[in-house]
Amino acid sequence: MKKNPWVVTTFVILTGVTFAMGQFKVPPTMTAVMEDMGVGLTMGGLLMSVVAITAIVCALFGGILTVKFRPKKLGMFALGCTFLGNLVGFFAKGIELLLVGRLLEGVGFGLITVLAPTIIAEWFPGEKRGRPMALWTMWAPCGILIIFNVSNIIMEYFTWRGVWAFTTILFAVMLVLFKIFVDDPEDAGMGKASVSLSKEWRAISLEIKSPEIWMLTLVFTIFGLGCAAYSTFAPTFCVEHLGMDLAAANIKTSLMTFGMVAGVFFMTAILSYIKNLNRLLVIVTVITGIFFSLSFCLNAEWQVIPFVLVNGIVLQMIPPVVFAVAPDAARSPQTLGVALGIATAGDHLGAFVGTVVLGAIVERYGGNWLAAVPAMILFALIGIIGAVNFWYLMKRRRKNIRTTAALAQPFAH
Repeated sequence: MKKNPWVVTTFVILTGVTFAMGQFKVPPTMTAVMEDMGVGLTMGGLLMSVVAITAIVCALFGGILTVKFRPKKLGMFALGCTFLGNLVGFFAKGIELLLVGRLLEGVGFGLITVLAPTIIAEWFPGEKRGRPMALWTMWAPCGILIIFNVSNIIMEYFTWRGVWAFTTILFAVMLVLFKIFVDDPEDAGMGKASVSLSKEWRAISLEIKSPEIWMLTLVFTIFGLGCAAYSTFAPTFCVEHLGMDLAAANIKTSLMTFGMVAGVFFMTAILSYIKNLNRLLVIVTVITGIFFSLSFCLNAEWQVIPFVLVNGIVLQMIPPVVFAVAPDAARSPQTLGVALGIATAGDHLGAFVGTVVLGAIVERYGGNWLAAVPAMILFALIGIIGAVNFWYLMKRRRKNIRTTAALAQPFAH
């Protein structure tokens, strides 16, 4: 029986929310984990970074694997890996085994960030893809909001292991629901590749060589870089530059999540009406670039809440547009997963590099946060250049297709 695309999308989004809860259960439990395991901040930080590093690799390979395997099967594998990772973490007696569990979680997390938008893209034609892609981007902010609040309740009674037990059960339930309600459309192009490895690799190499995909990846990498840099250092900036106390800084900067949720619905409305998505990518990249440039320019505490709320909306602009244009930028339906894999790996890479680069710059200038401003402006300009180039390349591709069709028309009779 054919499934309803919106039912499939709903359960794909719920799967994403579950993965976000699993990924971000570490920050609210980190203090308890470090105390229980007897480790410091460096080892505690590895619980997050090991997932980020694994996700970069798995996003790339996940995209390539969609040439040979159906996204649903890969999605179930991702859920299985993450379920196992949470189970291992629950029983871990030392930090080493806990890191092994997080490594398994990273495999699933990296795969699902590619597979979820790939499945959604399969179910909707290009002109109707914007709305579901915008709704998909709510997975991270919703997951973070839920796990941060639920963790506090669970830890009152069951310590940090209770949170791991909760997410283990959640992934087991989600695996069953994913199996029942999520499927690939009957006419899906992915997962039906020839048994000839040479043909598969030709298709993959064609996608890897695509300048359109690399320009899109550049935009997404810069987005991940700037977003992670601000999200990570915003509380520290408020304490060191604005003189706020840490508790107030954490509370006020966390309000950005509410802006991000609002941004999902804002972009859903925008993508329902805007037809030229390539031009829209340029517009949202410019807007995002402006906010990147202003991120560390605040000079008074009263500015923090208005800025983080609006910035939360802005940070939800680029992802849905990238996911919506990527299928059209792909060279063929069979290699859509490869295209999304490359772009998503760029986002993960940017998130990993952004915190390191910005932290090093500020440290190099003796903790002067104004030193971060030129760096953020440079990041913004690079992203805008990538978006403009992508728009130009897609425009040229459409022109070439029309020219080829016009030349071929006389021979069709």
